[in-house]
Amino acid sequence: FNLADCGDNCNDIEQYNTQFKNSWNTVRSVINQLEKDKIHLFSESGFELEKLLVLLADKYRQDVQFPMDKNTTSTKAFLRSYYSDSVVYMHRNLNVKSNDLGNFSRVDFNHITPTQKTIELTSKRSFRSAGVYALPGTAFQVTRTDSSDVTTKVFVNTQRSGSTHEFENNGYSRPKFLQSQHISIQPGETLTLTNPYGGPVQIEFSSNDVNVSFEFNNIGLHPYWNGAEDNQSFSEALDSDQFDWAELVTPGFEVHSQSSKMRDSMNNEHWGSAKDLADATMTYVHNYPHVLAGFQGPSIDVVPEIHDFAQEHNFTIDNIDMVKHMNADQATCGYGCSGNPYDAYWSFNPVGHGDIHELGHGLEKGRFRFSAWEGHASTNPYSYYTKTQFYKNTGNAPECQKLPFDDMYQTLLDSKATDDPFAFMQAANLTGWSSGIGIYIQMMMAAQNQGTLQDGWHLLARLHIYEREFNRAVKNEDTWLEKRDDFGMGMLDVDQAKSLNNNDWLAVAISWVAQLDYRKFLTLWGLEYSAHVSSQL
Repeated sequence: FNLADCGDNCNDIEQYNTQFKNSWNTVRSVINQLEKDKIHLFSESGFELEKLLVLLADKYRQDVQFPMDKNTTSTKAFLRSYYSDSVVYMHRNLNVKSNDLGNFSRVDFNHITPTQKTIELTSKRSFRSAGVYALPGTAFQVTRTDSSDVTTKVFVNTQRSGSTHEFENNGYSRPKFLQSQHISIQPGETLTLTNPYGGPVQIEFSSNDVNVSFEFNNIGLHPYWNGAEDNQSFSEALDSDQFDWAELVTPGFEVHSQSSKMRDSMNNEHWGSAKDLADATMTYVHNYPHVLAGFQGPSIDVVPEIHDFAQEHNFTIDNIDMVKHMNADQATCGYGCSGNPYDAYWSFNPVGHGDIHELGHGLEKGRFRFSAWEGHASTNPYSYYTKTQFYKNTGNAPECQKLPFDDMYQTLLDSKATDDPFAFMQAANLTGWSSGIGIYIQMMMAAQNQGTLQDGWHLLARLHIYEREFNRAVKNEDTWLEKRDDFGMGMLDVDQAKSLNNNDWLAVAISWVAQLDYRKFLTLWGLEYSAHVSSQL
């Protein structure tokens, strides 16, 4: 078969599956399981086939030259590289480094003298950076020196495999499977690991708030910031350009960045030092978006008109206590792609629209979109709220998206000149993301203007709390009958509540959390709701 015949992948080509992919998947599964089982493969007797499969990957890895293109690279050369990418075995003393790492990193680290570092961490799901760098092809040792009751796992690199787009034009620009297997390490245990690609080391945790400690030997120390005491060393390490990756970590958010992109982040006019950048990260990436999503937790502001509303109606405010991450690198989808970590082609900026937008994908709720609204209509409030707070706190105007308020207003005026304004507004089809968030902002401004909210943005925070409590209540009929008055749904039985479509649910929920009757407002915009819900309101 010919790779040039492949589209976004080769799965539709029968020969690709029968001659390569099926066997490749089997080999990956076998080798990865041995890695997870912590088999020190080349120190054990037996495993002859598995050893040869690993050594074959080592051999192929020496001939790799990035970038590759499916249209110009020979099929065998491309697939040999693909095979070597996916058969990376770390549980051994010797591991030949890759001959070419493409745009992931340099290969030669002869300028680095391996060293040791003892680290102490407070566990947070799902993982945290260890602040050390595995040098490619160099064995390192890690010993867990605490005795705490928490499962910990060691792995190298944070990239998602989808961030390497091997079937795009010259898209195979670096190894695809950069993130290693996650290998458990017990209290008192020492692991010896090697990785052909190298990269920042991470620790995964099974639970929060447990003190753990590790001793690393034969590792590199890349640019890493974990507190104000690192300001000078972090800046100097970035300037020295000895590593291609840098990390800035805070209690709630960590940035794993190409060094060049981290320098861009540091050069932003609003942040004078790494500490300023870290403080802004906690404030604008960790705090404000989670305030607006109706959460409580470490370093998240308690806002009275949000929390008092929950207390008044016996609603639980869910706790969020985890570390979120960003890879400033390559995006798995588009120019930025949500997840934890989310990844993007841009440099990290605590008040950048893209950063909070991707974070917002993990906070938004589909139930908050009226019928036929485009998906991104519920994504951007977290970004806009963060930017408003940045302006209030600093007086600096952030870069903002332009929303079509003028066009929307003109559409309303045009509707009034017709015999059926409601039908006109429905036909206007204001379902795009920008119109959707525009309508929401109008609802928020109305609540603030009417004085039922001091800050109209908090309508959304209340809505999040309401929605989570609603989901819990409708799981049980008795619970629903006990709590339905707290949702303003006293006329609805549990089956009726469960069956509400988005428009009906939102008509009640928004009116309830804002303490205003939004029926005429919704009708004005051509948003339909049922007569039954109108009676409830």
